[in-house]
Amino acid sequence: MKMLVDYLKSNIDDDLMIAPWQNQVALPMYLKENYVFYNMFILGRSCVLLEVIADMSSIEQIQKHIKVVENLTDFPVVFMFKTLTRYRRKSLIANRIAFVIEDGQMYLPFLGVDLKKTSEYKNEVKSFTTPTQMVYLYFLYHEDVQLNTTEIAEKLDINLMTASRALNDLYHANLIDFEVGGRTKRSKMYKRIKDPDYFRRGSEYLKSPIRSIFYIEDKPQMSYVAGLDALARLSRINPSQHPVIAVGKDQLEEYKMKFVKNMDLVKDKKLIEVEIWDYSPGLFSIQGFVDKLSLYLSLKENKDERVEQALEEVLQGESWYMD
Repeated sequence: MKMLVDYLKSNIDDDLMIAPWQNQVALPMYLKENYVFYNMFILGRSCVLLEVIADMSSIEQIQKHIKVVENLTDFPVVFMFKTLTRYRRKSLIANRIAFVIEDGQMYLPFLGVDLKKTSEYKNEVKSFTTPTQMVYLYFLYHEDVQLNTTEIAEKLDINLMTASRALNDLYHANLIDFEVGGRTKRSKMYKRIKDPDYFRRGSEYLKSPIRSIFYIEDKPQMSYVAGLDALARLSRINPSQHPVIAVGKDQLEEYKMKFVKNMDLVKDKKLIEVEIWDYSPGLFSIQGFVDKLSLYLSLKENKDERVEQALEEVLQGESWYMD
C-alpha cells in the first residue's frame, strides 16, 4: 500500500489520502473475504478502494460486487491488484472497471480528464533521489537512446515503480521528453534533451554518490578506481598517497571486506580507501574507473585548487559538459 500511495502522490495528487474503511459491519461477509476495504480521496473525489486478496473473480462477479458496494457507500469503486495479466487488464478496461496496479498502471475512468493531471516538479528539491540520479546518468552517457520504463528498470536493476518515479522526476525537471510508441504503439519512449542543456539543468540536483568511507588491507576482486586515485590517473595532478576504490552499498555483504578502524595503521600501511556508493559504480564505469561525472560529484566539495583544476581538466572535452 505504501508503494501505491507514494506513486499516486507523485504522479496524480499530492493530497491523496487512503485510510481503512470504517463501516466494516455493513459489508457482506463474502466481500470481506475477497477484499480489504479502504477509503481513497483523490483529486477532490472520494471512492472505495478494494484491495484484492482472494483469487480473481470473473468480470460478471466483479460487476455484481461493484453494484453492491456502490449501493452501500454511494461512492465509485476502484480495485487494487498486485499484478494483472494483459488479458484481464484489457477486459477490465473494456467494461470500464476502475483499477490500480502496484507497478503504477492505472485506469480511473470516473476521474475523466483529471486523470491526466500530475504533480508539478518541486523546484525546492535540492537533490535527486539515488534512482533518479542513476537514470539521469544513464541518459547522460546514452544521448540518443529511447527507452520505456520497463527497459530502464531492467538496465539499472530497479523495480518498475522506482523507474517510473525517476522518469517522472526527470520529465518534470524538463530533462527528458517522451513519444508514445514502442512495440505496442502505446508505450512512453523516453529520450533526454540535447547537450549541454541536459548537464546544465540537471547539475543543480546531482549529489555525491559517496555514502561512507572505510579502509581495508586487501582489495576486493570487483571494484573501481575512484577518488583522488582516479583523478591522478586521468589528469596531471600528483598521485594520491594510497589507492582509492569504490563499491556499491549493495555489494558490501558479497565482498565480505574487513574494515580497519585503527587510523595509525591506515596511515602507516597506506591501506586501501573504500568509498561506499549509493549506487553501483560498475553501472557507468569505463575500463575499471568510475564514470567522470560521478567522480566529479564525489570530489567537488574538495576546496584544493589543484583538485578543482584537475576535475575541470577531466571534464573538458565531454560533449555534455558546460562550465
